[in-house]
Amino acid sequence: MDMDIGKYELLVRDLAIPPRPQVVTVLFEEMSKDAPDLLRVSKQISADVGLAAAMLKAVNSPLFRRNRKITSVSQAVDLLGLRNVSGIATGLVIKHSIGGGDKSPALERFWDSAEKVALICGFLARQLRGIPADEAYTYGLFHNCGIPLLLRRFPTYREALIRANTDREAATFTAVEDQAIGTNHAVVGYFMARSWHLAEYMSQAILHHHDPDVFSVGESIATEALNLIALGHMAERIDHIGSRSSEDVEWDRFERKVLRHFGLNEEEFTELADDALNALKAEAE
Repeated sequence: MDMDIGKYELLVRDLAIPPRPQVVTVLFEEMSKDAPDLLRVSKQISADVGLAAAMLKAVNSPLFRRNRKITSVSQAVDLLGLRNVSGIATGLVIKHSIGGGDKSPALERFWDSAEKVALICGFLARQLRGIPADEAYTYGLFHNCGIPLLLRRFPTYREALIRANTDREAATFTAVEDQAIGTNHAVVGYFMARSWHLAEYMSQAILHHHDPDVFSVGESIATEALNLIALGHMAERIDHIGSRSSEDVEWDRFERKVLRHFGLNEEEFTELADDALNALKAEAE
């Protein structure tokens, strides 16, 4: 699992990683207070109509399974709490910050999949217990955020992605990227997470989410990071099943390690996958 982050820093500097948006700054400021100003939080989120609408759509999704419909940001803050709202909002602003307005077919597909994976992560976190659903949702949207930045920077990166998704001989997904462009989306996502001051275990999960060795005994990575990595692979596998795509090289690398991490067998995972896909179907109706 050893990784020399320093060798990537110069390359990553050229990517123009977006600064942390004001709304995220406000959320972090209020979360650090003993008596947070919830009205300030509600006003800050509500000021961005697109963010407010996306948040209400997320919290009312069947994958989050609220007992009552939430109709305003202030109601979401009151019912869900500042931490949950902050986690979901932080995830949602990622898309806008790194070019969510780009209407190219490739990026449209990327964001559609990222949003589904984030919702599934939140759903799985509620089923598995002990993992905050808001953090799972944020991780689901954030962990591949390096991909659109690299697509914008390197003309040949799209071909590298295709190879990484299909090359069974490669040691890891990111090894293919490194060979093609000298860096990879996990490293880029790590630096972005650090610059946005996300929790260190979230940054570590993003950095190592394509490294199967993180689940080996003796590796020094926080349990919270391992939980997110495992959750992300389960969510991506479920999204893969839902899209009826037959080839899934990453799941083949991670399946045994991920299921063992959560103490699940194949039948239990299949039941979770069915429940998540049914919830996604309800979301679409």
